[in-house]
Amino acid sequence: MSEQSDGQSAAEPSARRDLPPEAMGNEKWHDTTDAVWYRSSLSKEDSDAIVEVAKFDDGFRAVRDGKAPEKGILFFTPQEWEAFVLGAKDGEFDIPEEYLTPAEIAIQRGEVDVHAVPSPLNRRPDPQ
Repeated sequence: MSEQSDGQSAAEPSARRDLPPEAMGNEKWHDTTDAVWYRSSLSKEDSDAIVEVAKFDDGFRAVRDGKAPEKGILFFTPQEWEAFVLGAKDGEFDIPEEYLTPAEIAIQRGEVDVHAVPSPLNRRPDPQ
């Protein structure tokens, strides 16, 4: 077998996979090919917006638009995610109630049972 300039034999496949352009220089980037995505139990296919979140073993999170996942993914460090969750729990992102329907007010106040459910777009089943 002939040696390539990187020291690998020509017959052996490279152990390093080429990264997509969005991964170059981005230490937050994670491969989402087999990620298990979750969305709110309130999300329905006719919802105007569906936010999906995937968690990785190192605590990083990925967020995408469940209606258009091809539009891109945002990645968050564990610290960034914790700050976001604490802000949400503290009401930092609440919408003034005069702009909400009674059902939306109940959701925002935490009066409605909401939980994470696996996305129907997952490539592999929920591991839980």
